[in-house]
Amino acid sequence: MIELDEVLDDARSLEPLPASASRLASLLAGDSWDMQEVCGAVRLDEALTGRLLGVANSARSGAREQVGTVELAVMRLGTGAVLGVALGNAVRKNYQTALPAYGLDEGGLWRHSVATALAVEEMRNFGVRSVPPEAFSTALLHDVGKLVLARHLTPEVLEYLRNYEGADGYGFGPDVERAVLSTDHAALGAVVARAWGLPKAIADGIEHHERPLGARPDAGRYLALLVSCADAAAVQAGAMCGSLAASPTFTHMHAEGLGIGRKAFDELSLTVMKRLQQVLQAYE
Repeated sequence: MIELDEVLDDARSLEPLPASASRLASLLAGDSWDMQEVCGAVRLDEALTGRLLGVANSARSGAREQVGTVELAVMRLGTGAVLGVALGNAVRKNYQTALPAYGLDEGGLWRHSVATALAVEEMRNFGVRSVPPEAFSTALLHDVGKLVLARHLTPEVLEYLRNYEGADGYGFGPDVERAVLSTDHAALGAVVARAWGLPKAIADGIEHHERPLGARPDAGRYLALLVSCADAAAVQAGAMCGSLAASPTFTHMHAEGLGIGRKAFDELSLTVMKRLQQVLQAYE
């Protein structure tokens, strides 16, 4: 069907992160980091510096006073958000690519990924007590494996996938990917994250976001559960991840396990819908 080794090689060799994002990921992967080193990595990239200051000074940050230095921006946003901004800056161009195999038009993957990141960012306001700093980056990159797998989905492979038991004749989900191809986009996304040197928590969260309850507690189960819920909220907000059959494996029991009731989930999705366009414009 497809050569799995070739797919894995493609995942490991996906366009590398810019030096600034790679350096930040390396610095923040450890348990301790130095503020001056983090700020130094940001300042090496003028575009990232400008984006970071813009986010730190946005109305959403709730700040009354404007900040004009990288140090103050990092302190205001926190390292998790800083890495998320850096990764968003790095992957946006590739994420704009149309992926017809997944029913995603130009910009569709970027829109869905940003919506998912916004949903996980908003969860504290809807009953979730703890959102780890890696959550935004994990949500933003959760479907990066689709960029890799889509390259290998020839018309013949797609026809087989869409007619496989469990597909709907057009779309197919991760279960079908695994059954037919011996891998899925979530597993490939984790390979990409590890090749980029991202923190283990991010790679584990990406790997298990489609089946969060199947992950061990020490292998990203909670983070994957957050991303799975955010993924579903993004879809409900109108930022589809492709065909309906390829929508996330999610039930309201997952959300309720996080402390988000059905009404709160609907409100979360509505908030994402309202914020999404404004955030997308900030990246233009």
